[in-house]
Amino acid sequence: MALLTPIANILKVVVGLGFVIFLHELGHFLLAKWNGVKVEKFSIGFGPALFGFRRGETEYVLAAVPLGGFVKMLGEGEGGDTRTNDPRAYPNQSVWARMAIISAGVFMNLLLGFACFTFAFTQGVEETPAKIGVVMAGSPAYEAGIRPGDEVVAIDGRRDITFMNLKLRVALSGKDQVIHLDLKRPGHAGLVPVDLIPRRERTAEMPTIGIVPSEGFELGKPPYIAPPGTASPPKGLAFQPGDTLVAAGPEGEEPQPLDDILDYHRLLARYRDRPLVHVVERDGRESSTGGKPATRPRITATLPPNHFVDFGFRLTIEPISAIQAGSIAEKAGFRPGDVIVKVNDEDFDPMRLPSLCLDQAGQTMTFEVQRHKPDGGLETKTLTATPDATQPWVDFFFPGEPLKVPGLGLAYPVRATIKEVVPDSPAARAGLKVGDVINSLAFTRAATGKPTGKTEVLNFSDELPDWPRVFAALQTRVRQEVLLTVNNAEAPIRITPEADSTWFHPLRGLRLLGLVRALPPQSLPDALRRGFHETVDNILSIYATIWSLVQGRVSPKGLAGPIGIAEIAYASAGEGLSDLIHFFGMLSINLAVLNFLPIPPLDGGQMVYLLAEKVRGRPLPESALSAGMIIGMSLLLCLIVFVFYQDIARIVLRFL
Repeated sequence: MALLTPIANILKVVVGLGFVIFLHELGHFLLAKWNGVKVEKFSIGFGPALFGFRRGETEYVLAAVPLGGFVKMLGEGEGGDTRTNDPRAYPNQSVWARMAIISAGVFMNLLLGFACFTFAFTQGVEETPAKIGVVMAGSPAYEAGIRPGDEVVAIDGRRDITFMNLKLRVALSGKDQVIHLDLKRPGHAGLVPVDLIPRRERTAEMPTIGIVPSEGFELGKPPYIAPPGTASPPKGLAFQPGDTLVAAGPEGEEPQPLDDILDYHRLLARYRDRPLVHVVERDGRESSTGGKPATRPRITATLPPNHFVDFGFRLTIEPISAIQAGSIAEKAGFRPGDVIVKVNDEDFDPMRLPSLCLDQAGQTMTFEVQRHKPDGGLETKTLTATPDATQPWVDFFFPGEPLKVPGLGLAYPVRATIKEVVPDSPAARAGLKVGDVINSLAFTRAATGKPTGKTEVLNFSDELPDWPRVFAALQTRVRQEVLLTVNNAEAPIRITPEADSTWFHPLRGLRLLGLVRALPPQSLPDALRRGFHETVDNILSIYATIWSLVQGRVSPKGLAGPIGIAEIAYASAGEGLSDLIHFFGMLSINLAVLNFLPIPPLDGGQMVYLLAEKVRGRPLPESALSAGMIIGMSLLLCLIVFVFYQDIARIVLRFL
């Protein structure tokens, strides 16, 4: 039975792709017949015929290469002296009739897309809500004051927003375009309005505002990886992928129900030095009577405290690069460019300041900062601030992102230049010294701790210090030896970080999937409305993507070819009928829009020829038609080669 499921999914994909192509060609066929044109051949696919038959004057063929199809009409492609005088020939129809025939395939695909979206909404779909889990320091969202836990309920006045809608609107924004968001914020009455301008970061493929969707409570695969700072991970942990975390609390107390991921993060931060009891729910198996149990089984496990692993050196703090709008840091007078040199009149490790602020949440702290004066000199300022209990170290880190201090709302880069070495630490034993510059760090094992024979190298530079992201990655992998390239030496230094008994990391090793919500089946009017919006969004997004590619605001690396489309279709088939139908709706819209681009021999290119013929009052000369066809075919072949290259490159990168 396990073998039948992949085969069934492949068959679903093949049938669905074939139907999308069939309906496109059916549009041409029906309008040709309606206008009295003789159709000689109706083919789904190209190349050698796998199956075919003739009925009346038309030959119907299923061909070997299912990457398109065609309708061959009498006289189509003939020109000059070879053009037939048969009144049923395609070239002898009026310009308006030929326009209708050419555009019919596009119309059918648009109609199919709308029907697929509407059907999916009537069945109920799963969607990723526009709830924010991570905000990148220094990003437009960070500077605008957006916080983890905020949920976007409207973009430029439009509601029914998913995270994909938000991402798409941002990615396809114009240069310097202001986007208005309405946010629902926990503990805040009413909506929070925010205006921001997306931008394309150096490490991003398209414009962003610097956010990641929220985690949910469903456990991934694997559901748990013992953190490197855990002395004795639990034995016989019975959690499974697909389990749902429903409650947690410190050992010896009743676990608290979890309604929001922020609830879990607060528990992790508050009890980071104590064992935490975790309770998960599991879908019950169907009973012998065909029904499901009235209650879902619950499994409990106690996860021990987790410590940071560290090398025993202190690195160099850089000037503050970002301050969150409306934050404690902004109100306390911190400015971008300030360098924090002392905290509570003492030297400090810049990597520990987020945890230090959490330890002293609600207490007044003093910060000595150095600030550039207008005349170019430096002055020392003493600022006071009372950090809140916003949880650090529970976030995903973006490449090149500075270190966030959530309790204050500021961030600064940390440069991999050693300022201090702790005696008898791994760094001291490895011979590292003050002033050494770390150029790169290489992991030698996978996240599960199993040897893979691969080495992942992370480089540091003046433009991309990136130490916070690398340090955060160390905390989520099984403890392992790493290779440091120091002072550009040829031979790397082998060093294994050690757990710091005084520094507790909040995460306990659970692997949580992204938040997904089930949109219940919609009434037909609501499904039609959502289906219409989805259709329009998809049409506009394709044209906007093409324009953004031309402008260089979107990277071509995100394009998918036949291989990528097949992979997505196969994954959708495994998710369920609604997801697969929804995907084919998107594919049908893409086929319609791309086919209508003004490039011969696409339908859009033929439409351009017909418009020119209407304006001139006679067909274009054969030389112009031939030249356009050669140029168009060259462009299409280049595009096909490019997207195939992108597909293959993505596959190759998975195994590197």
